[in-house]
Amino acid sequence: MNREEFQQKLTELGELVGKNGNRLTGDQVRNFFAAMELSEEQYQLIFAYLASRQVVVEGYIPAEKKEEQREENKQQAELPLLEEEKSFLKSYQAELDRLERLEEAELLELCRQVEETGDGYAKARLTEQLLPEVLRLAHGFRGHEVLLGDLVQEGNVGLMLAMETLGLREPESSPLQYLEQEIYHAIAQAVEDDRAEKEAGSLIAERLNHLRDEIKKLTDELERKVSVEELAMYMDMPAQEIEDLLKLAGETPGKEEENRSNA
Repeated sequence: MNREEFQQKLTELGELVGKNGNRLTGDQVRNFFAAMELSEEQYQLIFAYLASRQVVVEGYIPAEKKEEQREENKQQAELPLLEEEKSFLKSYQAELDRLERLEEAELLELCRQVEETGDGYAKARLTEQLLPEVLRLAHGFRGHEVLLGDLVQEGNVGLMLAMETLGLREPESSPLQYLEQEIYHAIAQAVEDDRAEKEAGSLIAERLNHLRDEIKKLTDELERKVSVEELAMYMDMPAQEIEDLLKLAGETPGKEEENRSNA
């Protein structure tokens, strides 16, 4: 790999980062450097470099974070199952027990058929054989406020999508390792998305509560209903942002005061 060419590509990648609001997907990075035929280790170094520059690479988990996550997942897996999870696990495990398990050589042969021909039967058989692995990985993420059944579903989706990209894996990674990694990433991403959604909901609730307090203050000062424009000036906040928050709550400025007056 030519050092100067690589440095130039990093510079161009910086421009792409700027256009995407300091956020990229792992696929975007891989596609950007596709012509350079980098190894998985080199991609991980690029992801780490981007992370050090405060760039979010979706799906990338630093090595130290992975170790922390494994330890956390181990602890979470020891938590008692909820009744709903017990019911799901009993039913799902009964289905898995009916499977005729294949040897690794047979699994690798199915992988070869999927990679080389995209054979539908091979995909279905391989997917079926890896369902126990989905359950094992999903079980490791329990306790993150996502039910076991939902984690398994996300892992199954990740597995099916990975079947379509199996032929694009790095040569250093075996097909079974690749499929396992994709299942893991799909479940981990689902947990992260759930956490981010809850955090966003909490943040919006905090901002909305603050906005309500400010509306009350200004309403009390003026002794009348206030407009969005007045609130925007009073709070030094964009009017559109105020309107969006109020719409989320189904409210309008002065509505609470008006309701109180009519009570």
